[in-house]
Amino acid sequence: MRDHEHQSVSEHVDEYVRIEQVIEQAYRALAFEPGQEPDWVHFQQTFTPQAVLALRVFPEDPEVRIMDLVGYAQEQMRNDLSHQGYSETPGERKVEIIGDIAAVRQEFTMNFADRSQRAVDLFCLARTQGDWLIVSVVSDVLRDGSPQWPVDP
Repeated sequence: MRDHEHQSVSEHVDEYVRIEQVIEQAYRALAFEPGQEPDWVHFQQTFTPQAVLALRVFPEDPEVRIMDLVGYAQEQMRNDLSHQGYSETPGERKVEIIGDIAAVRQEFTMNFADRSQRAVDLFCLARTQGDWLIVSVVSDVLRDGSPQWPVDP
């Protein structure tokens, strides 16, 4: 392999690692023990200020809600969640980078005090001023028997 090819592959791997670090930071920031709250400062640092979130915040919610970061923080803490604690455990992840944009399909488990629920986040990121930031995330729960499209057709 020529030097410039090796450098290009190495830089590409570094970009995957940087994107994964952003995603991991978002999940870590959401975790909290009973009586506490998520680390909203670290969570928001992974997003652009104008980010859009379209999520089914709780598995029993009747529909996906479209909101900004402030709206999400309010929605996440309803149902007396601060007294229960919460975390999300990332599972299988697929990352695709196209120039200065990236898409991440992240399976995860929502961990409530009394139950857990599998779900999927679909993140869109952009590299701005050298940093990868989440521009949007859409998410829904995985239910047994619900249709899922193949990731790699």
